[in-house]
Amino acid sequence: MKLGRWLICLLMVSLPLLASAEFYKYIDEKGNIHYTDDLSTVSENQQTDIYEYGESQRNAYDNQKDEQSAVKSRPLSEQNQARDQNEADDLAETKRHLDRKKQEFDKEYKALMQERDQITKDNKNLRSRAAAKKYNKVISKFNEKIADYETRKKVFDAEVEEHNSRVKKDLLKNLGDSPQSE
Repeated sequence: MKLGRWLICLLMVSLPLLASAEFYKYIDEKGNIHYTDDLSTVSENQQTDIYEYGESQRNAYDNQKDEQSAVKSRPLSEQNQARDQNEADDLAETKRHLDRKKQEFDKEYKALMQERDQITKDNKNLRSRAAAKKYNKVISKFNEKIADYETRKKVFDAEVEEHNSRVKKDLLKNLGDSPQSE
């Protein structure tokens, strides 16, 4: 009978040790500290900054000290800063490239409009069938130039749209990361 009581007492004492829980602490993009026991509730981009706790691993004073230091200084890691800087440099270089291409397109457009005006003037001076044939060939070549220009311009416009969406995404990300967004 005494052995049975001892076994029951031993089982009751050891049961909490078997059911030790792990919980996790993470800081969201706004700097708020969260605790959870379910790792699947944490977004993937924040799972790298998670600290895993055991039930009796640390005392409350240490946890409070960690929270205060995390709130006071929550700088981006050097890797994130480098990635953000590379992205900003890439966006700036892309913008310079697009600006140069736009200037080239503007010059080409002006040249095409001048050529069109010249062709229109030449049309008024047509006097023979041979001149009309020559004029039609000039118009045909000019139309090919216009079609080529428009095709390249559509590609350029798509590049500009892609760049603008990247800039917008980067801006929204930076606004979300800023401490003023709370």
